[in-house]
Amino acid sequence: MTTATPFDPSADDVRALGEATAAIVARHFAALRDLPVVPAVTPAETFRRFAEPVPEDPTAWPALLELFEREVVPRSFHLPSPRYFGLMNPTPLPIAVFAEALAAALNQNVGAWHHSPAATAIEAATVRWLCEIVGYPATAFGSLTNGGSLANTTGLKIALAAKVPASTTEGLFGLPHRPVCYASAEAHFSIEKSANILGLGTRALRKVPVDRDARMDVAALRRMVAADRAAGLAPFCVVGIAGVTSNGVIEPLDAIADAAAEFGLWYHVDAAYGAGGLMSERLRPRYKGIERADSVTVDPHKWWYMPYPCGAILTRDGDAGRRAFLAQAVYIPETADAIEFRDHGLAGSRPFSALKLWLAMKLVGRRAYGLHAETQVDLTQRFAAELTKTGDWEMVTPVDTAIAAVRFVGATGARAHGRTGPDTDAVQDRIVARVLAGRTHWISPTTTAGKRAIRVMVISYLTRWEHLAELIAALRAAAAEEHAP
Repeated sequence: MTTATPFDPSADDVRALGEATAAIVARHFAALRDLPVVPAVTPAETFRRFAEPVPEDPTAWPALLELFEREVVPRSFHLPSPRYFGLMNPTPLPIAVFAEALAAALNQNVGAWHHSPAATAIEAATVRWLCEIVGYPATAFGSLTNGGSLANTTGLKIALAAKVPASTTEGLFGLPHRPVCYASAEAHFSIEKSANILGLGTRALRKVPVDRDARMDVAALRRMVAADRAAGLAPFCVVGIAGVTSNGVIEPLDAIADAAAEFGLWYHVDAAYGAGGLMSERLRPRYKGIERADSVTVDPHKWWYMPYPCGAILTRDGDAGRRAFLAQAVYIPETADAIEFRDHGLAGSRPFSALKLWLAMKLVGRRAYGLHAETQVDLTQRFAAELTKTGDWEMVTPVDTAIAAVRFVGATGARAHGRTGPDTDAVQDRIVARVLAGRTHWISPTTTAGKRAIRVMVISYLTRWEHLAELIAALRAAAAEEHAP
């Protein structure tokens, strides 16, 4: 029985709505193993289906939930599927899904302590957990963001404020030397966007060459920084990557830290995806040097299995963010012993995103998270070994995390290894297209280490070897069509 107005629901009505919604969520999770990953829809059909005038009259919520399940779910891309091997979109933990509803019910604005006492304390505690996982001292701090792109932008802004303080007050036009920063040629696109957003200009981002394994060439970095200084520029930051998006490799973080220290640069590590591996004792040595970074980007909506959005920017100097972003707000009460998260980043109004991560980490625990990361890396290594054992496929880069970059080299694999060209590259794209046309699996093409490749990532905690074996069969079948008469 619904109430007369949505603005005054009864407790029974709210409970009924919640139970009906929870039933939809439960049915969806139960169906994930069998649903096709790719919906059978087109952009034109989808936009046409949902194009309608502004509703003038109310609709009862049972009808709305039925509409959601009938029209929205079948037209959705099923990212949480165990057969989704694409980008860094995880299967969310159910407790985190329902935590979103709990946070929305409280509707805290975590930009100001007065509007979010418990939420502010929970975010502060959760950020400190992330700092501890990275290996930072107790004085480190940071804040949650809506994802890695904003975290990287925030990190570069903090770096600019720290290394070129006049940029905060005088702006870039008031500087005697143009600031420049460095990242590998394989860096995430958000680093280039950040240079644009911050007014540095994309030409101020120096893209450092990579070695055959797609890791930053640190000797080339040193040469580039020295040359830019000799040319009158002002190098201020270098970005290392812990989990390159195209291939999952972890750059030589310790060696980059040495170069940053040598030239007095701010050292930012983009560990948006890879930081989840730090919870594993077995995987942690691969990240040696991350604890030396001045700032680190972490995305719990990747290897922590949070629903979007949930990113974070962490700084070794816990007050660095506040120095970069502090601005007066005369209409908001200040509390001397409180944390005001609006002072630590770009956002004023901020959601209670920490609740889902706080509850999930307490439910799962660091040890179980780490063991699950190991399982996914092991699955990925097994996949790459099995696919490439006959010589018609090759691994393009090493498997450091749960991402494999592989490449079909054909029946003449021994001669074709290492070659690249328009036709060979096009074959990779055609194989991907054939696999996607089946709608059962999702993978993506990429270019890494100078080669067109196929990117496969284990990101769902539901994925088992059987799903990867199916993918191997699909890849082999698609490749066989390349030689069909």
